[in-house]
Amino acid sequence: MALRSRTKDKADRSAAADADNRTPLPRPGEYLVDPLLWASWLYHHDEMTQSQIADLMGVSRATVVNYLQQARDLHYVKVVVRPELLNSIDLAQQLKQAFGLTECMVIPFDGGIRPPSERIGRAGAQYLDQILMNGDVLGVAWGRTVLSLAENLPEKAMPDSCVVQVIGSQRSAYDGFTAEECVAFIARRLHARSINLHAPAALSNATLRDALMREPTIQEQFARIRSCNKLLFGVCTVKANSLVFASGLISVDESKYYIANGAVGVIAGRFYDIDGNWLRGTMDDRMIGITLDDVRSVPTRIAAAGGPDKTDAILGALRGGYVTALITDEPTARNVLGRL
Repeated sequence: MALRSRTKDKADRSAAADADNRTPLPRPGEYLVDPLLWASWLYHHDEMTQSQIADLMGVSRATVVNYLQQARDLHYVKVVVRPELLNSIDLAQQLKQAFGLTECMVIPFDGGIRPPSERIGRAGAQYLDQILMNGDVLGVAWGRTVLSLAENLPEKAMPDSCVVQVIGSQRSAYDGFTAEECVAFIARRLHARSINLHAPAALSNATLRDALMREPTIQEQFARIRSCNKLLFGVCTVKANSLVFASGLISVDESKYYIANGAVGVIAGRFYDIDGNWLRGTMDDRMIGITLDDVRSVPTRIAAAGGPDKTDAILGALRGGYVTALITDEPTARNVLGRL
């Protein structure tokens, strides 16, 4: 995310001038993270005012002014707030160690000003931009956070790459969040080839699904799905207001089997329990899309998810080994670690 040029107003200059010395770093553990990094992220990335940041962090505005200046002096802030620095946050390190993650980004809490899906999507776009290489085959699922990531992904030329749809189509009323829309958006940003899965995500019965899966075109598309070296997906809950129900992928009545058997989350239409065990049912028999076994076979598996209702869903995904790189926010990270 490019930084906007800011001219410090008179109040900022006055506050900085009133401080004889630069504000020292807090004692170890006082914020659990680097306050310079948090202040910089909230100011430059989330465009919060210095007063809002001061209230959120429980410090004076003059302290925030000094945090921002020290962050610039220490090169925390150049053109972007470097996303890899978020790997060093204590919460991210704890999650990496607990679940064997290769990468973890934990963005600061903004006080609830913006939806988690929007903020996590923006952070995920910075991460994806950092790790993508020309020639990658990127599998993409669907959801609000995935769409937010796609919308914020910087444009770059990756003509030898493919962006592959890993779950079939959902009903048109939710085009903004569907896998085909997310795939098309990311492919345009990367100037890469897009490969859509030309089939519904869920058929009316297993017989029809099995017949369609025997079609050569579908088999070719699944061969491409299984060639993905990177996979991007969101995590859904099993609550009644979840996107997995609102999209028409599965009815609340049909979901009762999964919930009765301990389902806590959904990845690409597949249900799993708190320990990450795949819960197979009638929905799986009529679905066209990547399975959870397929998910685990992809080398780099990026989950962009967060929010107060997603703790169990994310915990189950981590325990199941479906995630190698997690992008989330501070409250969600704390909630997940609190369940260990």
